[in-house]
Amino acid sequence: MGPVKILIAFHLLGVVLWMGGLLTLSRLLGYHVLEHPSVRPRYAWLEARLNYAVAIPGAFLTLGTGVTQMALDGADYFRSARWLHIKLGLVAAIALVHILLTVKQMRIRRGPADAPLRRAPFAAAHGTLGLLLMGALLLAVLKQP
Repeated sequence: MGPVKILIAFHLLGVVLWMGGLLTLSRLLGYHVLEHPSVRPRYAWLEARLNYAVAIPGAFLTLGTGVTQMALDGADYFRSARWLHIKLGLVAAIALVHILLTVKQMRIRRGPADAPLRRAPFAAAHGTLGLLLMGALLLAVLKQP
């Protein structure tokens, strides 16, 4: 197995960790809202652990291997691969949603357990992440805009 295939395998591993972690995190945050205040600190601990032990390392692995693949492909390919530009826009949107979820997760963890929370933003983040992931996967497989 060549180095490029190993790089792609690690890229896919990173995507699974990142997106699996984010989709689970957004779902957990939505459930957090529904729980009794006595249970919320445990949810906050689980959310932080999931984010910092799974989603964030997955993001770094995904982005690191992706940048390495682009460097190996060269500037000429990057300039002509319109599908890749669109995919990178979707990846940037996923990263933005991740940052927003992380900020919200940190505020919830530091705040009072009985603070009022709304579920709608987490459900919206969950659906948005799913759509962004589908778009990025389709572009990567079809390699067409």
